Amino acid sequence: MKFLPTLFIYTLIIAVLVIWAPWGANGENIEVFHFYYLGLAAVIWGVSYRLFGGRFIRPQWKKVGKFIGYMTASFILLILVGHFALIFIIGHQASGGVGHYMICKKHDIDFWTCQPEEKYLELTEKWAKGDFGKLEE
Repeated sequence: MKFLPTLFIYTLIIAVLVIWAPWGANGENIEVFHFYYLGLAAVIWGVSYRLFGGRFIRPQWKKVGKFIGYMTASFILLILVGHFALIFIIGHQASGGVGHYMICKKHDIDFWTCQPEEKYLELTEKWAKGDFGKLEE
């Protein structure tokens, strides 16, 4: 149950954001379209993680943290800049998809299926350690 402390921290962060949120003091209001955009953000995030190697994230509990972080950033941007937050909501995931494609192509990995899987996992392991060099053949 190693994920429980992390889950607690993420829950605490969200609770703090909700309780002591800076919005409202300067006339910012939560509009209905914010929730539609957050729904769009959740769908885009889910699709991009399904298509672009999210299933290989280790440990699996990191997905929850990444999702919460992405949704929190999206919500704060929606409150602060309104419709312009779509630049982040769409652009963040699009840039990740483009980066995934280019990195996989550079290392001769199929970007769609992440095959050969061993090579993809080796690459992500190197990147997690900060080694961004080419894989040894």
